[in-house]
Amino acid sequence: MEEKLALAPGRLSALLRGGLSGHHPLFEVDAIREAFSVADEDRAVSADEADEVGSALLAIASDPLPRARLAVEGLRPSAREALIRLYFRLLGQAEEKKVVH
Repeated sequence: MEEKLALAPGRLSALLRGGLSGHHPLFEVDAIREAFSVADEDRAVSADEADEVGSALLAIASDPLPRARLAVEGLRPSAREALIRLYFRLLGQAEEKKVVH
């Protein structure tokens, strides 16, 4: 039986499956640490940051990994941190809601 994540579109599901195994190829380890060391990690993102995160998510879901990484690397630091925190929230949900087909 193959596990499928019904949580995310396109390539994001494959990245989340890898993330469940501890592989996070979109992000540098230091960027992950920084995203979770920020004192205001629960702050709301601005409209501009949300637009950047949304664009990066579209690239992640549809583009090959090297282009998706470029999209992530091109984000301003605050938007990249928001994306990383979102990714790990999705990862947590994926862990909880695995659907076996």
